[in-house]
Amino acid sequence: MNELLFGHRPLDFADLASLFEGKKDEEIDITKLNFISIINKSIEAGFKHLEINGDLLYVFPHLFTPDKIGLLKDIKSKLGLSFSVHLPLWGIEPAAFSPHIRKAAVEAFTDAINLTKELDPICYVIHPTGSLTVEFLRMNINNKIKNLAVNQFTNYAKESLNLLIESIDFPTKKIAVENIEFPFELMYKVIEELDLGICFDTGHLLAGYSGEIEIMSFLDRYYDKIVEIHLHDGRFPAVDHKTLGSLDLPVKEFMDFLIKKKFKGPIVYELSLQESIDSMHIIKELY
Repeated sequence: MNELLFGHRPLDFADLASLFEGKKDEEIDITKLNFISIINKSIEAGFKHLEINGDLLYVFPHLFTPDKIGLLKDIKSKLGLSFSVHLPLWGIEPAAFSPHIRKAAVEAFTDAINLTKELDPICYVIHPTGSLTVEFLRMNINNKIKNLAVNQFTNYAKESLNLLIESIDFPTKKIAVENIEFPFELMYKVIEELDLGICFDTGHLLAGYSGEIEIMSFLDRYYDKIVEIHLHDGRFPAVDHKTLGSLDLPVKEFMDFLIKKKFKGPIVYELSLQESIDSMHIIKELY
């Protein structure tokens, strides 16, 4: 198990709320948040990999100035940490009908990459489509119309990914496309063509967001492209981001596969810190 790299995403919503427990609204001052002290909690819990939420670069810009990134780089060197970056997704639509909106999405991705590249992240996780596509997928409309829209969204996502690739100076496989609420088989054609990586989100697949494919089948079929895993439990329909062992993820079979393959990428719990610790205990009990 020491060969596997487990990680945590600091500043989950639940963790953020805990920082303000017992305080009145007028007493809350987000400018006093210190990301270094926040990540220290993850480090103290034993995590050697940290995933930075790219949306926080905009929500809490004072936490992620170039000077603060420099401090993170020093901590990384001193403690032997590694990082990945989840590129922004809130309010962003890389597959929008409007080329102006697609361009703005790519600019947000590029800004996050440029700000954090000093950390030499293992990968940059990306949602190639956003809330607009989800809205269409959930519409009660003619299937032919829906399929036409989905194919067009795929083409728009490809355009945005191509535009992003033009701005980077590292291997394209470090751009890890996450399986989200969008048919993954369609997106995989783009991943192959552009030689991108995959971030396999277990909960999203279990919830039924990415298509009708079993967890182990997905892992086996796409393993060679997977550069990061988002690990959390889930259940069909539409339940995810739950502690391991609570729902339908075949935890031991899943981990046995990764151990046998000697998976080297980060395995990031997309959970609160306590849920991540509880999930890690489940794995420790198995091994």
